[in-house]
Amino acid sequence: MAANHPILWTAPAPLAGRFGAGTTLATRFGADSARPALLRFETDEFMEQLLATLATAPRELGRFIARPETWRSPQAAAPDLIERTPRPSAVRSLARRALGRQPAEALQPVAAMATQREQGRERSLPLKLYQAAHQRHYLVAAQLVCGIPGLPDRALPTGGREKIGFVLRRLLPVSSSPAGATEPREEYAFVKGATGARWQRLAAGDARSRVADGEELLPLFPMAYTEETAAARMRRLLVGSVPVGRREEYLSTRAERAAPGSVPGVAAEPSAVATRKEQFRVEVTEPWKNLVRTAAMALPRLNQTGSNQPGDADRAAAAGKLNEQLQAGSWLTLLDFADWLAVHLPMLFDLLQGQGTRAGLPNDAQRTLYDWLATQAVPVGGPDFVFNTSPGADAANLADALKRIRAAGVREGLERATTIFPDTNDARDANNAPLSWPGFKGLLAGLRRLSPTSYGIDGPFMALAQPVEPDDPVPQGTAAHLLAAEAAASRIDKLVQMVVAALGDSVAPADTPPLPFAVTLRDALATTAGDEGWFCIRFVHLRCDCGPLHEPLLSEASERFQLASFFDPDAPARPIRIALPLDTTPAGLRKHPKNAVLMVSDVLCGQMQRAKGLGLVDLVLSVLPWPFHKPLDLGGTSKCKNGASLDIGMICSLSIPIVTLCALILLTIIVSLLDFIFRWLPWFVMCLPIPGLKGKR
Repeated sequence: MAANHPILWTAPAPLAGRFGAGTTLATRFGADSARPALLRFETDEFMEQLLATLATAPRELGRFIARPETWRSPQAAAPDLIERTPRPSAVRSLARRALGRQPAEALQPVAAMATQREQGRERSLPLKLYQAAHQRHYLVAAQLVCGIPGLPDRALPTGGREKIGFVLRRLLPVSSSPAGATEPREEYAFVKGATGARWQRLAAGDARSRVADGEELLPLFPMAYTEETAAARMRRLLVGSVPVGRREEYLSTRAERAAPGSVPGVAAEPSAVATRKEQFRVEVTEPWKNLVRTAAMALPRLNQTGSNQPGDADRAAAAGKLNEQLQAGSWLTLLDFADWLAVHLPMLFDLLQGQGTRAGLPNDAQRTLYDWLATQAVPVGGPDFVFNTSPGADAANLADALKRIRAAGVREGLERATTIFPDTNDARDANNAPLSWPGFKGLLAGLRRLSPTSYGIDGPFMALAQPVEPDDPVPQGTAAHLLAAEAAASRIDKLVQMVVAALGDSVAPADTPPLPFAVTLRDALATTAGDEGWFCIRFVHLRCDCGPLHEPLLSEASERFQLASFFDPDAPARPIRIALPLDTTPAGLRKHPKNAVLMVSDVLCGQMQRAKGLGLVDLVLSVLPWPFHKPLDLGGTSKCKNGASLDIGMICSLSIPIVTLCALILLTIIVSLLDFIFRWLPWFVMCLPIPGLKGKR
């Protein structure tokens, strides 16, 4: 007969009938007594606190109910009932009886928003759950009972025929527009499957009665306690941990606003073409655009006019040095471009390598892309691109550059290079043969000499038409040369469109690369329309063997809440104590051991040696205009060597106290400098005097 009893989810029994005046058994289901309770703990001993409360005074559970708070106006502290020193059982029993004779206080209903007075003004605070880093922990609790007089606990049969857990639901506005109303809201289930995670909108009426297919069911654990009545019955509380630390995962997951089955054929994930497009942008076009921007940053200094303008030889030397830097980046970008074509457009890549014919390409878009690579108007080299050295003959076009970059030994030379181009003192292979730089010039972006005193940005991208809407926005107030650079870089977006068209619509989803997280987050935020992120919790009881005959039993929704970010300005701060060395004189610092060991390779050793020769004056002169400008003298570009032939690395042993002092001093200097922009110094630090805290005793 017990199996035929109606089953109910209720709030913890010690809270029954205590929410507001006049709450009775007949009216409490539908109020706070009928829904799960969110319990808040402000110490890392939260499990010990819960165990002690249930063992000593279950009625005190109401003191732990989560309510809106900030670090300025924290929630009232709950009693600490942990038995830190063991007491005789008779003493514990007397203390429990004494607490049980006290009348149970009425509890104020929990609200998602509360008005508090902070800093002399009224402020509306949301119910926000903070993270463990803020020294806050949250549990959700409820009881599964039979709906007969007395509401006894429901006993779950063994063998896995029944299952319990809780689900986290997101509450999104009915309108998907950012300007839409914030109320009413609909529940979305967090669904995980083969197509990834998503917030799935539940059909009308399903939020209270159904669990979505693939919805994540979070675990519960039982906790026994003795009822504070004359009968002293043993009861069971079901408790789960609220996953506040997964906030970023929840807020970066897209929302599927179509209810299941309402719009057939809705794509659950981006297409294979979209993932290949984003991979092409990350690996090829975005580095290419950065090469364009690097070239643009040098134009104001090279194109100066006036009495103190640099000479033609100085302009040419500076332009040549920058082009050599851009050439090294261009080679690596060309290599990634060729690798991408080899994987995703193999027939086009084979044609670039001299295999196949243009007519054998599968579509007109690939033929168009091939024609542009092979016959684009602007070459990738030429006498007007100034170099201080001669890295090799010019590549005839991009097709020729993509072919040469995949020649035997070129990849090995680029990826095993340990010096800066154009230095030829490079690494050697297993046969002691030098790994040289590629023997051709192929600038994707560089400085072209327009006249003896004028330079401009140029490259093969200039043969592309500018798209109507470039991908990269430009802030207002940008300098003219940077605007010109962004306009030139936006032409590369046209290449992205050509590549996407060449892929066609019949790309197989096999081995599809994942989307970059930034793209996934952008698309997810677009589906949630900037929603601030409200959630609720429902407890679930499942009859696993009954199928559709007995639908899942879901509790009432908990009070809705938000999940606080790590840097939430309202969050409490966990106390952190960092002790610095007291005696910071040379005599005191020499006593600290050098116990931090760093492994330094021969390449990093050479780079560190070059950096040691640079000072603050050198860095300042490198960014000043002519005639004060002085390029950085990097000195040698070789690795660390012992003698003439043996490459060596180092093991460096550092003193952590001195490193900590340096970090503090540098932090103070940087904050003071950046205060000119952010004006944050008044809120940076507060120092209090400590009498008698001396560095020397």
